[in-house]
Amino acid sequence: MRSVRRLFARFDELGKDGIAPNYELCGIKHPDKTPEALRKKVLQVRQKHPTWGAPLVQVMMQRESPQREWPSARTMQRWFRQAGLGPAPAGRRPASDTDRAGTPHQIWQMDAKEKMTLATGTQACWLRVVDEFSGAVLATFAFSSGSFTALGPWVVQDKLRTVFACWGRPGAFRVDNGAPWGSRGDLPTDLALWLIGLEIEMIWNPPRQPQCNGVVERSQGVGAAWVEPHTCRSVRELQARLRKMDGIQREEYPHVADKSRMAVYPKLKHPARTYSTAWEKKHWNFSQVAEHLAGYGITRRVDRGGKVSIYERPYYVGARYAGDRVHICFDPEALQWIFSLEDGTEIRSRPAIGITRTRIQRLDVTNRRSGHLRRPR
Repeated sequence: MRSVRRLFARFDELGKDGIAPNYELCGIKHPDKTPEALRKKVLQVRQKHPTWGAPLVQVMMQRESPQREWPSARTMQRWFRQAGLGPAPAGRRPASDTDRAGTPHQIWQMDAKEKMTLATGTQACWLRVVDEFSGAVLATFAFSSGSFTALGPWVVQDKLRTVFACWGRPGAFRVDNGAPWGSRGDLPTDLALWLIGLEIEMIWNPPRQPQCNGVVERSQGVGAAWVEPHTCRSVRELQARLRKMDGIQREEYPHVADKSRMAVYPKLKHPARTYSTAWEKKHWNFSQVAEHLAGYGITRRVDRGGKVSIYERPYYVGARYAGDRVHICFDPEALQWIFSLEDGTEIRSRPAIGITRTRIQRLDVTNRRSGHLRRPR
């Protein structure tokens, strides 16, 4: 009907000439009337947060200046493409730096090896931490369980504190997507949040690409060949062998020109970033965790009860949005989850339950329901 009314209006104004199609105007782009200062501000936000999508940029700018009329997410997306900024990656944030380590303790690799059968027929697993640059095995911990995921993240946390006390804190951890440091979800795990609070960057490898963690993957095979788990009669014996072989690999085994890794890389002995439990109590950085979470934009479908789940905790959005997809981001200042429609309209905000210093340090962010693995009392 709008087209018909427009044709009548043109006929009244121009007669028959007003009805004829204006083919000569096809392809002509109308000038963007948006103030250049506004466009630059939007682009600056995107440049500062390259992983933020247009809907998230819009939401955050609306929160900053709610009285101002901001352009639509579609318009912002067009500006991003024109500026060569491209679309934001979906899901988990990619690592900011995927280059390999250039010095000892810059990046550590961590991995678990499961389902190793001992001489008694029982199964065991172990956790291994390796320095990426030197290839030195820093520590390996054996457990009397064939499944590493059955141990829980608290066990890993306890062992990592032991490694940090000995070798200091690395600049970053490179890990795969397995639990408890990685997941198939779209938010960092409890253990990852704790590590980020220790000012350790998390580098998650792409799914199904174990070669990205090649140093520790290779070390796992060599370690199994050296330790020979199938000849160990207990986990205690396995642990003793691991400790011995790890020391040999670092301090005695020839690496370059018949020199050991410790001899070739003397900085291994002198970590730049020390650690102690007293240091953690005083310096664990909650604000860094909050800023990290602010870089995520996730989506959820609202259930029939008007709720969505974040870290397995229900948040009420509104029954009228049942079946809709909502965009969710984290406000690091108010410590709230912000819920918005796909067009950028903010509909609700809720306090982020579980995102507290105490809960993160206790790895108690995720709501582990009945029947799920829980922290031992």
